[in-house]
Amino acid sequence: MACSGSRVYESMRYLLLVLCSLIFISGFVLVGLGAWIIYGASTLVYALGPYSVQLNMSYICIGVGAVLIFTSLTGSCGAWKENRCCLMLFFFILTAVFVAEVVGTIFVWVYRELVGLVVWRATKESLQKLYMGPAAADPISAAWNTIMIKFKCCGFENSTEDFTNSAFSQATGLSYPKTCCIEKTSPDCDGLNLAPDVIQPQSCYKKVISVIRDKSAVLGAAAGTICVIELATIILTLLLFVKLGVMQRQERDM
Repeated sequence: MACSGSRVYESMRYLLLVLCSLIFISGFVLVGLGAWIIYGASTLVYALGPYSVQLNMSYICIGVGAVLIFTSLTGSCGAWKENRCCLMLFFFILTAVFVAEVVGTIFVWVYRELVGLVVWRATKESLQKLYMGPAAADPISAAWNTIMIKFKCCGFENSTEDFTNSAFSQATGLSYPKTCCIEKTSPDCDGLNLAPDVIQPQSCYKKVISVIRDKSAVLGAAAGTICVIELATIILTLLLFVKLGVMQRQERDM
């Protein structure tokens, strides 16, 4: 009977080490995701204009990832060294991270329409008030130029109409930038010719939203997997903590 209990205990230890390894990898994935948002998806972030800092999730991903890396090492140390203090510290930190992730997810889900409205308004305002054309070197103008060229679109929702009374139009006197043209080197792409065969037929909003939704599905699946691993690890850590305490008391009584 004691031998059977010992095998169960050892199995729990090694399973916890495996789960800690998965959390360690998950932490690096989140850090990498944060770095990708900063350097790979910066175009979409800068298009948010003044809200780019507030709605930038990169630093949250990096912070949570770093906490998971540290926490996984603590849990591994507790399981390997059979240290109840490390196990309890690991349990509390991981539980706090898990609860924060669940609360954050619920918050975003409940206020998803408000978040979507804020993103929509911020993006539209950045185009109309801060975009200065293809030659401008500021991050917001560069982001919009990249979006319009990459996705072969023009404007935000209403193509060239989005530039009416915009900062770009008032500064240049043009109705649209060259990035809106199908053939950007064509003589007809003069910023005034509104012929349908000159300008990209689609606006950028639907194309950008489509890309965001595709990425969100992947990120959502990854986040769900990480949460399941965390929950399993929390339960196993608590069981191992209790089991280790029972075994230590039995050794003292012998």
